[in-house]
Amino acid sequence: MNKNHLPLIAIALLAVASLVIAQGTKTKSNQDQMIVEKSRATWEAYKSRNVAAMKALTGDDYASNAVTGPSNLKMDIDTIDKLTIEAYTIDDPKVSWVTKDVAILRYKANLKGSFDGKPFVPVYATEVWVNRGGKWQIVSYQETPVS
Repeated sequence: MNKNHLPLIAIALLAVASLVIAQGTKTKSNQDQMIVEKSRATWEAYKSRNVAAMKALTGDDYASNAVTGPSNLKMDIDTIDKLTIEAYTIDDPKVSWVTKDVAILRYKANLKGSFDGKPFVPVYATEVWVNRGGKWQIVSYQETPVS
Protein backbone atom coordinates (compact mmCIF):
# COMPACT_ATOMS: atom_id res chain seq x y z
CA MET A 1 0.00 0.00 0.00
CA ASN A 2 1.27 3.39 -0.93
CA LYS A 3 1.79 5.76 2.02
CA ASN A 4 0.26 8.56 -0.05
CA HIS A 5 -3.11 6.74 0.06
CA LEU A 6 -3.23 6.51 3.87
CA PRO A 7 -4.79 9.97 4.37
CA LEU A 8 -7.48 9.14 1.78
CA ILE A 9 -8.21 5.81 3.45
CA ALA A 10 -8.42 7.48 6.87
CA ILE A 11 -10.83 10.11 5.50
CA ALA A 12 -12.97 7.42 3.87
CA LEU A 13 -13.10 5.42 7.12
CA LEU A 14 -14.08 8.52 9.09
CA ALA A 15 -16.83 9.31 6.58
CA VAL A 16 -18.24 5.79 6.82
CA ALA A 17 -18.08 5.88 10.63
CA SER A 18 -19.89 9.23 10.65
CA LEU A 19 -22.66 7.84 8.45
CA VAL A 20 -23.07 4.81 10.69
CA ILE A 21 -23.24 6.99 13.81
CA ALA A 22 -25.71 9.37 12.15
CA GLN A 23 -27.93 6.46 11.10
CA GLY A 24 -27.80 5.04 14.64
CA THR A 25 -28.77 8.44 16.07
CA LYS A 26 -31.63 8.75 13.58
CA THR A 27 -32.89 5.26 14.44
CA LYS A 28 -32.68 6.01 18.18
CA SER A 29 -34.55 9.26 17.64
CA ASN A 30 -37.28 7.38 15.75
CA GLN A 31 -37.50 4.84 18.56
CA ASP A 32 -37.73 7.63 21.15
CA GLN A 33 -40.54 9.26 19.19
CA MET A 34 -42.36 5.93 18.93
CA ILE A 35 -42.35 5.60 22.75
CA VAL A 36 -43.64 9.17 23.16
CA GLU A 37 -46.41 8.42 20.64
CA LYS A 38 -47.34 5.24 22.56
CA SER A 39 -47.63 7.37 25.70
CA ARG A 40 -49.79 9.88 23.84
CA ALA A 41 -52.01 7.02 22.59
CA THR A 42 -52.39 5.80 26.18
CA TRP A 43 -53.39 9.28 27.36
CA GLU A 44 -55.90 9.46 24.51
CA ALA A 45 -57.33 6.03 25.46
CA TYR A 46 -57.84 7.17 29.06
CA LYS A 47 -59.17 10.57 27.93
CA SER A 48 -61.78 8.98 25.64
CA ARG A 49 -62.42 6.10 28.09
CA ASN A 50 -61.55 3.61 25.34
CA VAL A 51 -61.18 0.42 27.38
CA ALA A 52 -60.14 -1.71 24.38
CA ALA A 53 -57.28 0.70 23.59
CA MET A 54 -56.31 0.85 27.28
CA LYS A 55 -56.05 -2.95 27.36
CA ALA A 56 -54.07 -3.08 24.11
CA LEU A 57 -51.51 -0.52 25.29
CA THR A 58 -51.19 -1.75 28.88
CA GLY A 59 -49.47 -4.88 30.17
CA ASP A 60 -51.34 -7.29 32.42
CA ASP A 61 -48.72 -6.61 35.10
CA TYR A 62 -49.20 -2.83 34.91
CA ALA A 63 -48.92 -0.89 38.17
CA SER A 64 -49.36 2.83 38.76
CA ASN A 65 -48.45 5.14 41.62
CA ALA A 66 -50.22 8.36 40.71
CA VAL A 67 -51.16 11.39 42.76
CA THR A 68 -54.61 9.78 43.06
CA GLY A 69 -53.05 6.68 44.64
CA PRO A 70 -51.85 3.24 43.57
CA SER A 71 -53.74 1.32 40.91
CA ASN A 72 -53.54 -1.30 38.20
CA LEU A 73 -55.33 -1.72 34.87
CA LYS A 74 -58.39 -3.41 36.40
CA MET A 75 -58.76 -0.62 38.96
CA ASP A 76 -58.33 2.02 36.24
CA ILE A 77 -61.07 0.42 34.15
CA ASP A 78 -63.35 -0.01 37.17
CA THR A 79 -63.04 3.70 38.06
CA ILE A 80 -62.94 5.13 34.50
CA ASP A 81 -66.25 6.96 35.08
CA LYS A 82 -64.56 9.03 37.81
CA LEU A 83 -61.88 10.21 35.36
CA THR A 84 -62.18 13.36 33.28
CA ILE A 85 -59.24 14.39 31.12
CA GLU A 86 -59.95 17.56 29.18
CA ALA A 87 -56.37 18.10 28.00
CA TYR A 88 -52.83 16.98 28.77
CA THR A 89 -49.29 17.76 27.74
CA ILE A 90 -46.15 15.66 27.44
CA ASP A 91 -43.46 18.28 27.97
CA ASP A 92 -39.72 17.76 27.49
CA PRO A 93 -39.89 13.96 27.03
CA LYS A 94 -36.70 11.98 27.59
CA VAL A 95 -36.34 8.30 26.72
CA SER A 96 -33.73 6.00 28.26
CA TRP A 97 -33.19 2.56 26.76
CA VAL A 98 -32.53 -0.18 29.31
CA THR A 99 -32.43 -2.82 26.56
CA LYS A 100 -33.75 -2.87 23.00
CA ASP A 101 -37.08 -4.06 24.46
CA VAL A 102 -37.34 -1.85 27.57
CA ALA A 103 -37.63 1.94 27.54
CA ILE A 104 -38.15 4.46 30.32
CA LEU A 105 -39.97 7.67 29.41
CA ARG A 106 -39.76 10.74 31.67
CA TYR A 107 -41.64 14.00 31.13
CA LYS A 108 -43.61 16.78 32.75
CA ALA A 109 -47.38 16.52 32.33
CA ASN A 110 -49.85 19.31 32.76
CA LEU A 111 -53.30 17.75 33.09
CA LYS A 112 -56.60 19.55 32.83
CA GLY A 113 -59.45 17.61 34.36
CA SER A 114 -60.14 15.67 37.52
CA PHE A 115 -60.40 12.31 39.20
CA ASP A 116 -63.38 11.77 41.47
CA GLY A 117 -64.01 15.52 41.42
CA LYS A 118 -60.46 16.45 42.53
CA PRO A 119 -58.57 18.58 39.98
CA PHE A 120 -55.25 17.37 38.63
CA VAL A 121 -51.98 19.12 39.39
CA PRO A 122 -48.91 19.29 37.13
CA VAL A 123 -46.68 16.24 37.61
CA TYR A 124 -43.39 14.73 36.61
CA ALA A 125 -44.21 11.35 35.11
CA THR A 126 -42.14 8.22 34.56
CA GLU A 127 -43.34 5.35 32.40
CA VAL A 128 -41.74 1.97 31.72
CA TRP A 129 -42.50 0.45 28.32
CA VAL A 130 -41.77 -3.17 27.37
CA ASN A 131 -41.79 -4.78 23.93
CA ARG A 132 -43.43 -8.18 24.20
CA GLY A 133 -43.55 -10.07 20.93
CA GLY A 134 -43.48 -6.87 18.88
CA LYS A 135 -46.18 -5.19 20.97
CA TRP A 136 -45.11 -2.23 23.12
CA GLN A 137 -47.00 -1.95 26.41
CA ILE A 138 -46.76 0.29 29.43
CA VAL A 139 -46.06 -1.73 32.60
CA SER A 140 -45.35 1.03 35.13
CA TYR A 141 -46.45 4.62 35.67
CA GLN A 142 -45.26 6.95 38.44
CA GLU A 143 -46.21 10.57 39.17
CA THR A 144 -44.55 13.17 41.36
CA PRO A 145 -46.31 16.51 41.84
CA VAL A 146 -44.41 19.52 40.55
CA SER A 147 -43.68 21.76 43.52
